[in-house]
Amino acid sequence: MNRFLIVISLVIVFSSCKKNTQNSKQIKSLRFIGEQILADSLIYKNTKVGGLSSIDYANGKYYLISDDKERPIRFYEMTLDFDANNFKNITITNVIKINNDTKVVDPEALRFDKSSGNFLWTSEGSVFLSPSVFEIKPNGAFIKEYSLPKMFKKDSLNSNGLRRNGTFEGLSLTKNNIWLGMELPLEQDGEEPKLATGKYPVRISKIDKNKSELKYQFAYMLDAIPRDSKPSGKFTVNGLPEILNISENEFLFIERSYASGHNNGGNNVKIYKVDCTNATDISKIKALENTNYLPAKKTLLLDFETIRSKLTNGIVDNIEGITFGKTLKNGNRTLVVVSDNNFNKFSKQLNQLIVFEVLD
Repeated sequence: MNRFLIVISLVIVFSSCKKNTQNSKQIKSLRFIGEQILADSLIYKNTKVGGLSSIDYANGKYYLISDDKERPIRFYEMTLDFDANNFKNITITNVIKINNDTKVVDPEALRFDKSSGNFLWTSEGSVFLSPSVFEIKPNGAFIKEYSLPKMFKKDSLNSNGLRRNGTFEGLSLTKNNIWLGMELPLEQDGEEPKLATGKYPVRISKIDKNKSELKYQFAYMLDAIPRDSKPSGKFTVNGLPEILNISENEFLFIERSYASGHNNGGNNVKIYKVDCTNATDISKIKALENTNYLPAKKTLLLDFETIRSKLTNGIVDNIEGITFGKTLKNGNRTLVVVSDNNFNKFSKQLNQLIVFEVLD
C-alpha cells in the first residue's frame, strides 16, 4: 500500500472521534464537598422515591429518573443546596410522569437536550424487548422512539449477543449526537468481568440525533472485579452504569463493581477520564473476541475508596448517575453523582447523592 493510501486509511479510522478541545477543560482532580441521603421511606406525590439511576442538571434544577418497573414511569425534579464547603440539603420540587405505551420498560438514563428543550431517556429492555431510546417533552409527553442500529435489536431468532440487564445504562448528549454506553460486553465481544485480569470490552456508540444513524463506535475496557464475594463464589459483577461527555471525544465514565456479603455495601466505584481520539471504529466489527483493535484510553480520576471514610457508615453505594452541576462562586464546576438503592430489594441500600468540586 502506498503512502497516500495509508494516510487516507488513517483518516477514515480516526475521523469519527477526532480531537476537539474547543469546549474541553482539563480535569485534574475532584475534591469531596459532601453527601446527603434521601430517606428510604420517602413518599412524594404518591410515588416512592428510589431506584435513582441517573441524574442531569439543567436550568438550575437536577433531574433524576427512577428505574421502578412499576407504573408510573417517572423522573424527579430536585434542588440541591450546597456550596464549596458543605452539602446542606435536598428538596424535591416535582415528579414528572412519563407517558409511554411500551408494556415493559427498565428506565436507566435521562439527559436534558439543550438544543430542543426536551429530555431523552433509555430503557434497558428485557428478556424479550430490545433496549430503547425515547424523546419526551418536559412534562413527560411522548415525542418519539429512536430507530437504533440492528445490533441493538432482539428478535425471536437472534439476540445479537445482548446480555440481560447489560445494555443501555449510559447516555450522554453532544450538539448533534447521542452517545450510548453498554453496561456489559456483548456475548460475541467477550465474557463478563471476572476476578482475574482479562479483556472485557463494552461498546460506546455515537448516534446521529437527526438521522438515527450509527456514526462511530469504540470499545472501552472494563476492569476486573476488585474483590470476591463473602463467602467466595457468590454474586459479583462489574459494569459501566453511566457516561458523561466533556467534549466530543472526551468523557467521564463510572465503573461500578459489586460483591455480595460485605458489610460496607460491597460496591467499588471509580470515575475514569476517557479519550477516544485514537480508538478504532468498531461499528463494522461483528465480534471483538479474537480481533485486533485499539480501545479508548482510560485514566483514573477518582477511586471512591479514598472518600469511603467520609460517607455514611463507610458505604459507597450503587453509584449509577453522574452530571456536571452548578458552578461555584470561585468559578469551578461541580460534579454530582447518585446511587440506585434498588428499593432495598436485595439488601439495605442508600439513596446517596455526593457532590465534588472539579479542579481544572
